[in-house]
Amino acid sequence: MNRPPEEFKRIPVEQLRAFAAACLKAAGMRADHADQLAELLTNGDLRGVRSHGTRTISGYCRALRDGNVNPRPDLKVLKETDTSVLVDGDGGLGYAPMMMATEMAIPKAKAKGVAVGGTCHIGHYGSAGHYVRRAMREGCTAFSVQGGHVTYWGEDGRNKTRQSAYWGNPPICFGLPGQDEPPLVLDAATCILADYQRGEEFDALQELIPAAFFKSMGYTGVATALGGAFVGMNSPEAEAVTKRWPGARQGGLVLVMDIGLFAPAEAFRAGIDNLVRGVREHMAPVRGYAEATLPGTIESRNEQAYRRDGVPYGLEDLARIEATGREFGVTPPWA
Repeated sequence: MNRPPEEFKRIPVEQLRAFAAACLKAAGMRADHADQLAELLTNGDLRGVRSHGTRTISGYCRALRDGNVNPRPDLKVLKETDTSVLVDGDGGLGYAPMMMATEMAIPKAKAKGVAVGGTCHIGHYGSAGHYVRRAMREGCTAFSVQGGHVTYWGEDGRNKTRQSAYWGNPPICFGLPGQDEPPLVLDAATCILADYQRGEEFDALQELIPAAFFKSMGYTGVATALGGAFVGMNSPEAEAVTKRWPGARQGGLVLVMDIGLFAPAEAFRAGIDNLVRGVREHMAPVRGYAEATLPGTIESRNEQAYRRDGVPYGLEDLARIEATGREFGVTPPWA
């Protein structure tokens, strides 16, 4: 999904951001939340993370219009201490409340060394990397995950045979900033296979590498609980929100740590540079690839190139968001 498209049109990121924001507002989303979400989605496009870029506005706009999620949530702080904060997302998409919790946790972590932010009663919060990268900009390392309280099995029909090996795929991210090298950012999901990797050839892997699937199941269980029951999603209040807003049955978590908590910040950053550079210069690449890179390097390179040259937007995805524009009365600026 996130390989560069073979057939594409280059679109300036500013045009993508403006178009996405206009579509979200036309679907009824709060203007400030729409502008924020458009920026986060185009950041995904810039990094080459197409799966979590502006192509998602089609589903989001319909969810907002159809009342699947709250288009104008009233975000509230439910609990707060010197080292923690919990934000109620009020049935809306998860981006704004998770970012609010992150930005409230950052100064707490800078003051106390470690802080945690949570949000409940939310819909999809996208790439976990949005919140981790926000903390990294302030001299922190962070971890984020989205989960929920599971009351259904089989991923709403996407895992029709309910195979435990393919159970769930919640987003998860760890981020560690360097100094001169790209950051180390593992922005992924917990299942060993992508959602589209299903069929007999993939089923056979369960016998060849069962340990990988057991790890996958464990990651999914922990992520689901930390982003679910831990932030209050196993509660009557959460059930009531989901009845009102069916798409808001999830929660999110971010753990923020000051990079200077145990060692000088400069030494920490130099250590990350050493890891990133060392793997690239001394390790053999994965078969089929020309270079060994830690996660975060390719995204950093893409961001520089795409910001300069425009985002290479797959033609199929472009047709999809242009259709969304027509559906909501928004003309794309590149038309």
